[in-house]
Amino acid sequence: MHRLIGHAKKTVDQAELYWKRGHAISVQYEDNRLQQITESDLSSVALRVIDDGKMGSTFAVSPDQEGLIKQAKTAAAHGDSATFEFAPAASYPELVASSAKTAALTSQDLVTLCESVKDGITALRDDLPLFINAEAVRSELVIETTQGAEASTTATAVSLGFGAPIKGAGMLVFKGIESISPFSCPDDLVAEFAEWYGWTEKTSTPTTGRLPVIFAPEASFLYLLPLWAGIEGNAIEKRTSPLVDRVGQPLFSDKLIVTDDPLAPGVASSRPFDDEGVPCQRRAIVERGILRGYLFDRRTAALLGETSTGNAVKRELFDGGTETTPSPWPISLSVEPGEISYREMIAGLEEGLLIYFGMGFHSGNYPQGQFAVQAIGYHIRGGTVVGRLEKTMVSANIYEDFKRIRSISRERGRAAGFLDVTAPYVLVDAVQVAGA
Repeated sequence: MHRLIGHAKKTVDQAELYWKRGHAISVQYEDNRLQQITESDLSSVALRVIDDGKMGSTFAVSPDQEGLIKQAKTAAAHGDSATFEFAPAASYPELVASSAKTAALTSQDLVTLCESVKDGITALRDDLPLFINAEAVRSELVIETTQGAEASTTATAVSLGFGAPIKGAGMLVFKGIESISPFSCPDDLVAEFAEWYGWTEKTSTPTTGRLPVIFAPEASFLYLLPLWAGIEGNAIEKRTSPLVDRVGQPLFSDKLIVTDDPLAPGVASSRPFDDEGVPCQRRAIVERGILRGYLFDRRTAALLGETSTGNAVKRELFDGGTETTPSPWPISLSVEPGEISYREMIAGLEEGLLIYFGMGFHSGNYPQGQFAVQAIGYHIRGGTVVGRLEKTMVSANIYEDFKRIRSISRERGRAAGFLDVTAPYVLVDAVQVAGA
């Protein structure tokens, strides 16, 4: 137990220490040239207390900083009423979340990785102004409470992203990979990037109306963020979610299986406990199209008479960090793969779209399952990609359109931001498409 928690036991009713430390190395290439190498050590602390029935918090670089409890106690005097208690003692699942080889990586190792990617792409396309980013992170997280929780874990992650701007489009073609352990230049991903970039050299506008749409792994946030908004505890507690009282009901195609799997081995987002020190667990979210449960932190669970699902995360839709109040989020979503390749999906379409990103997501009514975005991707005709989409919008309601999923690919990849997701390509039978 850290001495801060020992001292807090004598001065406030309850306290929770969140302490994250890390070492990060980042290498950035722009226009095929090394632009920047950064290396940093970070430490951040959040202390929450409950005193006289009210919640208060303060933040620092180290838990050894003087006056933290006094600051949090002063904040509590003007804080909101506490509606829950901090996490009690618990047993945490065993999980290998770090690699000694990753912890030993140097900036030169990352430069070598970036150079191998650059060489691989330029051997196929020597005319592209590439950006490449590689990062290695080692982090330690400690969460302790006066109620007995003592959680600590060490994690590592290596990530690689690369892409190039589409000529005259103001957008990128990009690919990425992430793991807890070091990896070599992924030749298949490089080849796929070069092929996808080649598809951008012609533009095409699809027919307006309802068309089949393939959602690439990178675009999986388009349907999974609305799903999160429907199952997160705040929306359930306020009864603003369309999924209130719908656990056990079929909502989607029976092809769709979505799991929150924080304990998956080798996945960089895996972890044994959440940001309140509650043990994480593998949980079915959607099973053969049927809704299986919601996501709760300690606050929303207490308000609803439930138990925390271990999904308290210090993040918001476009932000996050130590000073963010924990709220219910999926830890590491996994969409189960299917049996065909995404190329077979393309070959089977007389007309349709392949989407790998969407601009303007925040403007849609995603809490109610709806999204409307400018589609970034490709137009398919006669089973062939005929060019990149131009001036094309797609809109959908996941609770209607995702009842008709035609197929799911065996290939899987990572989502582009917003959520930690591993997902396949998902072909939806009919999505509203509007072209200029």
